[in-house]
Amino acid sequence: MNLVTEDIIKKIIKSGNSIKNDELRLPSNSMLTPSAKSVLADNKLKLILIDDDIDEELEEKNTEVMNTAAKLAAKSIGKFQLESGGYLDQKPEYMTQLYGNVLVPKDNKRIKLRGEVDLVMSEILKVQIRVKELKVDGLISDLQEVYNFIGEMSRGEVLNELLKPNLILGLNQQEIRNMSHNPKKYFGLDHLFNINYEIGEIPVLLNSLRARIRKVEIACYEAFKLHPNGNITRNDLMEGYNRLSSIMYIIALKYLSNQYKKEK
Repeated sequence: MNLVTEDIIKKIIKSGNSIKNDELRLPSNSMLTPSAKSVLADNKLKLILIDDDIDEELEEKNTEVMNTAAKLAAKSIGKFQLESGGYLDQKPEYMTQLYGNVLVPKDNKRIKLRGEVDLVMSEILKVQIRVKELKVDGLISDLQEVYNFIGEMSRGEVLNELLKPNLILGLNQQEIRNMSHNPKKYFGLDHLFNINYEIGEIPVLLNSLRARIRKVEIACYEAFKLHPNGNITRNDLMEGYNRLSSIMYIIALKYLSNQYKKEK
């Protein structure tokens, strides 16, 4: 991935080598910071990302321009890049790394998302400890699968990698939808409305995890939504967390329908 900051984009534009018909052509693995995108808009330029197999000669030229611009921009201006543009020699306490050496304020929405992810993963571990005390081992392994899936999504978010389609608890997206929307058919139970303490400790803990995951889902939307239309740049993450909240509902239904066996 090539990170293109405001300083770099200004030098690319100044060189003029990558601009044709009001279009700025960059390699397909380029990622622009918000301030770099603003520079494009101010110059009325349209960004075109070139795939490897479309125009190798042009891409090689663009990459050379980007590398030269990056070196010029980095001279004596600091160790860390700011997502908003600029550089710093030292990382302030109120900032943290978004990825690589790119710094953002700690209230950045992606950093908030990571905090929610950390919290829900720690809560899963707490529930696993309690489940182990109650000797419901099948439930421990299902929760571990959820934990691992969240870890994969977190990795994909940090590294800007798309998630690969996979199953959760052996279920695909349609199967998850069917089971969570029709518990009577699959579990012999009605929907779990108005849950209270009488339902039992484990279902209450599982419902708490479901609620936590819903909060992560909202944080994910806030981190990746596009204004003003509300669309998002990471549909894969939104879909993943949406599936996980349904999975937690299914796990609770499995427990209440005695599909997890206690060890004696």
